[in-house]
Amino acid sequence: MKILIELTAAAFGVLGTVLLALNGPLAGWGFVAYLASNAGWIAFAWIHRHWGLLAQQVAFTVSSCLGIWVWLLKGALP
Repeated sequence: MKILIELTAAAFGVLGTVLLALNGPLAGWGFVAYLASNAGWIAFAWIHRHWGLLAQQVAFTVSSCLGIWVWLLKGALP
């Protein structure tokens, strides 16, 4: 199970980076992929007691949420 969390978190991180790098119509969804990646890395860090990684991923989660707001929600809401 631990390896599945690690590989899934890594895959979503790569997907998020590719979507943002392409800067196309799906770029904002890169932040959604990052959010999934953050959740995986938080779980991984918690299981392995990697507190520095956990702190980093909590901060990245805030950044992912901000990106979702700016890229996907801000213009879509009235």
